[in-house]
Amino acid sequence: MRINAIQAPAFKGVYVTTSTKNNGDYVEKEVIKPFKKNFQPAIEKRPECRDFDNVKKGTDFYVLGAGAGSRFKELAATQGDEVNKISFGLPLTNGKNLHMLDIAMAMSVPFADGKGLQRKNAEVARGSFAEVYDNALKLREQGKPQKNVVVCCGDNMFHTDKPFELDYFVKDVIEDPTKQMGLIGVERDPEEVVNKFGVLKVVPTENDDVMQLDGFVEKPKTLELAREFETPSGKCIANTGMFVIKAEAMEWLMDQIEADPMFIAKNEKEPYDFAAACTKVQEQYGKDKCDVKLVQTWEDAGDPAALYRSIKEFQKGNFLSNFAGADRDTIQHSMMKDFDGKTLLASKSALGLYEDAAAHSDVDVAHYVKGLNTTNIEGVNVVV
Repeated sequence: MRINAIQAPAFKGVYVTTSTKNNGDYVEKEVIKPFKKNFQPAIEKRPECRDFDNVKKGTDFYVLGAGAGSRFKELAATQGDEVNKISFGLPLTNGKNLHMLDIAMAMSVPFADGKGLQRKNAEVARGSFAEVYDNALKLREQGKPQKNVVVCCGDNMFHTDKPFELDYFVKDVIEDPTKQMGLIGVERDPEEVVNKFGVLKVVPTENDDVMQLDGFVEKPKTLELAREFETPSGKCIANTGMFVIKAEAMEWLMDQIEADPMFIAKNEKEPYDFAAACTKVQEQYGKDKCDVKLVQTWEDAGDPAALYRSIKEFQKGNFLSNFAGADRDTIQHSMMKDFDGKTLLASKSALGLYEDAAAHSDVDVAHYVKGLNTTNIEGVNVVV
């Protein structure tokens, strides 16, 4: 089934992909429009954004929000059947909400020119690379050149000491004629990656935070397998779900998929898998053409426990380096004021989930919250 692009006034060349549980006006009204109004203009005014003028037109940035949101199922259900993780809002002191998707969208602003966003609704689950493939196929069918593709998962949060540091890495890969792909990785103990994170096999370079990609394994099933990918420091490099594939490599990838529709398939139900796509590009072009940049602080905030850890990082001012200074301060101060570090849900309205109080009785709220695994977070109380 083909996916139709829906255009709306926000970005051009930047795509937010949504699942069937996050379709229609809800995402537009609750996530994209507030971001455009509250955060985008201030980010665009930052002088660093001008550094990306030469790569904007030839690059598409995808913020992937597609997915069932199963880890937030009970909590998301309190907002309705059509809602899952990307609509989970954190309240700010001035009446604004910060959504998980906003973090990834803040990273995409340097690549946007302000003329319109294309939002795709994933009607069926066909793999993590499906929306990227659809748009690349559209360009091919129209006889237009392929573009550089940048992908960032919508519930992934990064902290770097320098503003736009990861964007600059992406830009450097795009502008380097000797490179075809770049990925973002983070060090994790082998025990942490088993059955949880994809692992990158890497080769060190002269730069401590940049390595070369020499292989990819999707969520190793055993600790023994994970340890096969250890670096000399005893760590594994976990894949964070953010990467760039150059236009030339995308053109080659599309040629291969045209010849073999299952070329980057995870299985028959998921014929378009980003891990498989990255693996194929690395195998074709070699490790010296594929860089991995390490980031120190990263969180996949796809479950309540990870969200709690993310709030703690917000309180430190992390994950916010791409926002303008006033917005960074507002977010950080709100997190410090509204969350005491011991309570994940301070009240029924603490996370902005229960706007329609009449729709959810106290018993229902307690049922949803108590059904989560938040009670297993050490040192955290759940209050409803």
